[in-house]
Amino acid sequence: MHSLARPAGRISLLLLLGMVLPAAAQTGGMQNGPFDGMSSEIVVPAAVRVDGKNGAFFQTDLWIRCRTVPVAATLYFYPADAASASPAVTVPVTLTQPVVYLPDVLSTTFGVPKSAGNIRIVAGAPVSAVVRVYNNGGGGAFGLSFMGMPSTMSLQSMPMMGGSFGMDDFAMYMLGLLPEPGNRVNVSVVNTSSGTVTGFVEVLDSDGSAPSGTGVTSLPFQIAGYSSHQFNGVLANIHSRFGSGDTGLQVRVRLNQGSAGMVMAYAVVNDNTTNDGYVVMGTMMNGGRGMGMMP
Repeated sequence: MHSLARPAGRISLLLLLGMVLPAAAQTGGMQNGPFDGMSSEIVVPAAVRVDGKNGAFFQTDLWIRCRTVPVAATLYFYPADAASASPAVTVPVTLTQPVVYLPDVLSTTFGVPKSAGNIRIVAGAPVSAVVRVYNNGGGGAFGLSFMGMPSTMSLQSMPMMGGSFGMDDFAMYMLGLLPEPGNRVNVSVVNTSSGTVTGFVEVLDSDGSAPSGTGVTSLPFQIAGYSSHQFNGVLANIHSRFGSGDTGLQVRVRLNQGSAGMVMAYAVVNDNTTNDGYVVMGTMMNGGRGMGMMP
């Protein structure tokens, strides 16, 4: 069973969405004006069809919206922790309605009985997408929903000749994480490019320095093209050095300097008592020059 569905009784999912600032909010020569999130290439947060804890079984529904129909599109499914950038399944489709609903998409569209990973949509016209991952084992469904994002809205690495740029210009941050042992925090990194990416997930104190505790605060990753990796329980045995408590801990994601490729990232915080979960999207509020939309 993939680690995406491990919380006690509820969803322990880290579904993609490394969301960054829209171009209209960026500086450094980027375009001004309203941001249009539709794109002819969309990376969908995640697609799972896996067993969970306490008899739960998680599946995925997908909605695709397009402005003009009919539109030819290709859907690619990439398993998590894949060995290569080759999709496990490729399905050409024709979008014949403004909103196309694909229930239990892994089974009904891709023919995959059990797996976890990401969906990439390449269309002949701009589209947008939303995914819902949920347990529907009886007594009412529960789960999480995420918006697909254009791959161009991803984090890229700092160039080898960094110039006047700093670390924060090429990093994603996740703030608003409730600590262990009351909660479990999982972080997912998704490769939105065709080549292998390398980098780190780092746990920082509220001032950006190293926290205390015995937990691992630097987690390296190497992810094949369009695949993903989930880090479970990233705040375990890690504590803030400040009086405000462990609620000030934050997570940073960055690529190795000068490396190719792009990533998105996000966290899910699961309450260990109620099993409720919420999503924290990776943002580039500190500078955002590392966004893939840059020329």
